[in-house]
Amino acid sequence: MLLDALLAALVGAALLAGAGLKATARTSTALAAESFGLHGRAARAAWAPLVVLEAGLAAGVLAGWPPGAWAATAVLAAFAAAQAVAIGAGRGGAPCGCFGAHGRISWPSAGRTTVLAAAAALLAISHAAAPVPVRAAAAVVAMLAAAVVVTRGARAASPDGALEVPGEGPPVGRRLEMRHGEHGADAGIGLAFFTSPGCRLCRALVGPARKLGAVVYDEREDAGAWAAAAVPGAPFAVALAPDGTVLAKGTVNTRRQLASVLAAAHGRSGAEQAPISSRRGFIVTAGAAAGVLAAARSVGSLVRPGDAEAYHFCGHIFTTDSCPHPTGLPRIDNRGFPLRAKDGRPIDDLGRPIDGQGAPVDERGAPLLDPDGRPLPPATRTRICSAAGRRHHIATRTDGSWFRCCGGHVRKLSDCCTTASHRINGDTALKGYCYGRRHVFCVMYVQTKVPC
Repeated sequence: MLLDALLAALVGAALLAGAGLKATARTSTALAAESFGLHGRAARAAWAPLVVLEAGLAAGVLAGWPPGAWAATAVLAAFAAAQAVAIGAGRGGAPCGCFGAHGRISWPSAGRTTVLAAAAALLAISHAAAPVPVRAAAAVVAMLAAAVVVTRGARAASPDGALEVPGEGPPVGRRLEMRHGEHGADAGIGLAFFTSPGCRLCRALVGPARKLGAVVYDEREDAGAWAAAAVPGAPFAVALAPDGTVLAKGTVNTRRQLASVLAAAHGRSGAEQAPISSRRGFIVTAGAAAGVLAAARSVGSLVRPGDAEAYHFCGHIFTTDSCPHPTGLPRIDNRGFPLRAKDGRPIDDLGRPIDGQGAPVDERGAPLLDPDGRPLPPATRTRICSAAGRRHHIATRTDGSWFRCCGGHVRKLSDCCTTASHRINGDTALKGYCYGRRHVFCVMYVQTKVPC
């Protein structure tokens, strides 16, 4: 009975954690769905049925319902098989969406899923029904464990602070002549929130922005205000002192990040304004916005900049230097290998387009030939983050990401991270979206087929 309760707690916690992380990282789940052959609207909608399925299976397992255990066995076995097929198709290292935004398709991940399927199968085979108090205790343990995993995963997937970049938006310390907050600013600090038609995330944040006392500026209806503030894209927030002096600013993806702009302004008000040293520093949260931050959730949604393709990273202007890439702009596929930026064609480490076997081809797809008329041999093709590490003799790995909407599809900005002190741009304070104690070394991007 005790073994059954432990197995139920294990399987239930894993299923609940998977459902919770998919619900809080919907865009990442859509990108992961592409790794398994779903594209477009199907990939975008995948998170909802998966959340319902995993949560329902967890309920059945924790309730001690034998058909629920059999169903969990079948689904987990199917998940493991799907990962094995993806690895066999060469998609190892691509996002899997198993446990949060940074899960990757790999043999350890497939093995973990297989172990969970085996645990569910043991539950289904066992005919010993644990007493109700034991099942209730197992359910409590599972829910607590899942809550811890979801909380940690959501924090790792989404930075707490807005993305404040010196070259984007109005300079800190400059005065702007615009309305900026009509209520709720207890220290006289107001908030201007910039939104854009068709921006799904903007609509989700307009309500919270108004609750913070913000004046909302639409990209079309308030074009003059947009130009005056030099806003790089929506959603964007600027906190101003009563005389219109810019105290804080930043691109925001979540309510937590929106509140952090106002919190940083409160922290800076009354102090001499100093230039921001990190080219990609994040505004830290402060006690003045603690109530708002406690209610925040990581929505994992998208940003639609005003002039998407006018910039290097779709509204994101070189906040750190690009990772070395054979053809310049560091476009990669979802496994980290180089693609040519202009058309997404796979290329080798020499920058040549290649066919399905890795052989170099010309623009029409014909094999490249040597002087004797023989096809040139394939060259190596290295993941960009790994290649950057080898070039500079440091250990690197790809960690977190930021999403923007570019040309109607999601663009994923990824950080290549390291624990080494060396940086391409020399900024040792650059934390970015790296996990643990790593820092940004360089950046890359993935242009997906997920619509936005």
